[in-house]
Amino acid sequence: MARARHWVRVARGLRTAIWTITLRDLQYRGRQFGIAVAGAALVFAITLVLTGVSSGFRTEARDIVRSFGADAWVVPAGVSGPFTSHSAIPAAEAERVGRIKGVHEAYPVALVTLTARRPDGEVKDINVIGHDIGALGDPAWGRGRAHAPGNETVVDKRLGVHRGDTIRIAGHRLRVTRVVSHRSYFAGVPAVYVSLREAQRLSFDRRHLATSIVVRGTPRRAPRGYQVMSAGPVRADLIRPLHGATVAIDTLRVLMWIVAVVIIGAVTYMSALERVRDFAVLKAVGSSSRSLAASLAAQSIIASAAAAVLGAGIAQLLKPLFPVPVTITSDAYVALPVIAIVIGVLSSLTALRRAVGVDPALAFAG
Repeated sequence: MARARHWVRVARGLRTAIWTITLRDLQYRGRQFGIAVAGAALVFAITLVLTGVSSGFRTEARDIVRSFGADAWVVPAGVSGPFTSHSAIPAAEAERVGRIKGVHEAYPVALVTLTARRPDGEVKDINVIGHDIGALGDPAWGRGRAHAPGNETVVDKRLGVHRGDTIRIAGHRLRVTRVVSHRSYFAGVPAVYVSLREAQRLSFDRRHLATSIVVRGTPRRAPRGYQVMSAGPVRADLIRPLHGATVAIDTLRVLMWIVAVVIIGAVTYMSALERVRDFAVLKAVGSSSRSLAASLAAQSIIASAAAAVLGAGIAQLLKPLFPVPVTITSDAYVALPVIAIVIGVLSSLTALRRAVGVDPALAFAG
């Protein structure tokens, strides 16, 4: 019994010695591990921002579709959606749609892509949204306003202008009366709200046309030559043109994780090479390979966890530098330390083979 207690104390002493050596090694190589943490943190930050960009595409589409307050959209048959197809229809079709059973309100809207010249002379791509002022589909001026403003516009802040500025669209001058937020689509292209009559003047040579009809209620049927779309398919179609960009972002994210593994793994492996004699001594006095593996894994996990915390802070600093919406969700922040721990474990595998394979006789070599 006494012998058993003796060996238990010996085992505990060895484990304590291993962890003490591990912490001392981190202190001794503080600069080396600091560089690894800084490099991995930048990788994690960029990966977080890329994740936010991909999520931002979906958030942007959700916000712009929801802002119209429509239960359904009526578009020409065969088109993919109201935002991606600019097929013109008579604006008077809204009256016919309004008489369909289940429809409470129906108004025409014109969604077109143009360019605007800012007061500083810079030309910017814009999404023009023409609508009946004060009616359904008016997310800018608000409901209840009876008269359309003349030569006035409400713009998203991404256009980079201020209230009272004058912008030029298709040769027409418009005065900015209000600047709003979160009103963009197609990866940050700002929305510019005008009256339906103004949109017809800008895009349809004053003809009474629109591109879709927004509906409150649930149409029991679609008019001949038209189809009814709910908000879900409209959002999906709005994101569809960005599919290639989303795939590219996801590929870059995977590559960035691999880079993080390489950075931390290289530092851990160099540390293992320099600690070969230490490992040999520990094995010679009875330390198990499991304890040595835990020591190396702990170094990698500590470095990865520190990089994750630092990377989250750097990501917040990088967000404003991107010209597209960046939405870093709480799930992304929660997942980052978990992924960092996995990266830490993977990074220690190469060094682990080197440590476990050390011959204990090396401890007694000259």
